[in-house]
Amino acid sequence: MDSTTTPKANLKKYIKVDGKWRFVPVLKQNGVPYPGTVLIEGEPVRSTTGTFYLELYENGRRIQRPVGASPREAKDAWFRHSNPDAPNDTNLNELAANPQSSPISVAFERFLDEVKASKEPATYDAYEADLRWALHKLGKRYVSDVTRHDILRVIGKGREEGLDTKTVNRKLIVVLMALRNSGAVIDMKRGDWPKGTEPIVQIYETKEMATFFKACTPREKLIFETFLCSGFRAREVATLTWSDVDFKQRTLQVRHKPEYKFKPKNHEERTVRVPLMLIKSLAAWRKGHGDDTLILPTPPHPKRPNYGGQRPDAHHLELCKQIAWRAKLNCRQCVTKKGKCANGPYCGKWHLHKWRHTFATNLLRSGVDIKTLQVMLGHKNLATTEKYLRTLPLKDLGSKIEKSINAGILRRK
Repeated sequence: MDSTTTPKANLKKYIKVDGKWRFVPVLKQNGVPYPGTVLIEGEPVRSTTGTFYLELYENGRRIQRPVGASPREAKDAWFRHSNPDAPNDTNLNELAANPQSSPISVAFERFLDEVKASKEPATYDAYEADLRWALHKLGKRYVSDVTRHDILRVIGKGREEGLDTKTVNRKLIVVLMALRNSGAVIDMKRGDWPKGTEPIVQIYETKEMATFFKACTPREKLIFETFLCSGFRAREVATLTWSDVDFKQRTLQVRHKPEYKFKPKNHEERTVRVPLMLIKSLAAWRKGHGDDTLILPTPPHPKRPNYGGQRPDAHHLELCKQIAWRAKLNCRQCVTKKGKCANGPYCGKWHLHKWRHTFATNLLRSGVDIKTLQVMLGHKNLATTEKYLRTLPLKDLGSKIEKSINAGILRRK
């Protein structure tokens, strides 16, 4: 059958939603399905159970053909249907390993499979978004067709879209990793990567934090007190359990929790001393929620009975923006992918990592040395922590440098 007459096919998955079995569409980006994610009421949801079906129309009749339970089986079936000229015994893993015949979409999928096995879910999501963004911009079908010129052209397209230099470079580094993972040879030159300015670290100021906390419910106040007083990342707060709290030593612990599919970044577990204020807030919260394992699990949903329970809450970012909107702290000027800041809880100046920046800056201003801060933040390299030095007044910065040198941090004895 000629590929031009191949009936279009979609991937669907038969899963249980709110206690009822139903067909839901598989997420599709740039014409390529991503079987690991389905759409439920228009929202992308990770799905690990159920059966995939290839839906197509022949002679005006709808056909739903089962194609297996694994994302790889589903993707293979979709690829073979969309590429009928490929040999029947074609193995997609072999295709992806051979840049002479591997479609870029298949190479990207294979790379993401490996990322899923070795990296955190947040890393997988970021890489998937970067590859999805670049897929149609490359303008080529096979890995072997991609050249240095194509990479430079995509860099230019990213900048035309208004993306900052650091974001474009990061996306293209991921693309190159995926292509080279499939055997591509693309040699970039030293001057190919545009240089951008390092942005100044932004923090929340005292007055706006006071206004923000005043607009919080007790649960919301505890969530963002934890971000502010611990410097924890989003997943570190979401997976925090009561066994991580030492009320006597006033510490919180970050550790590996396989039951929540969580590993500390850089695989470094750590213990962080926190203010007495947060310890008191946690102690008060435990009186009514001490039977839970997680301190701040996903709250129940008014319309979805199977939502919530003892699962990490993945909606702290949205909650942060909603509170800022409620407290009238939106800048009312920025425009994000979800909407205009002036029209709803979309302000780009309110995000979770800014609490971490505020925590780090406050510690430096209070006299904590840079090496101690590195350990508390869980940074692998001291250079990552040193960016917070730029937030200090020049007078304070000089004293920090002197302390660092005297302590043997920046200079070996």
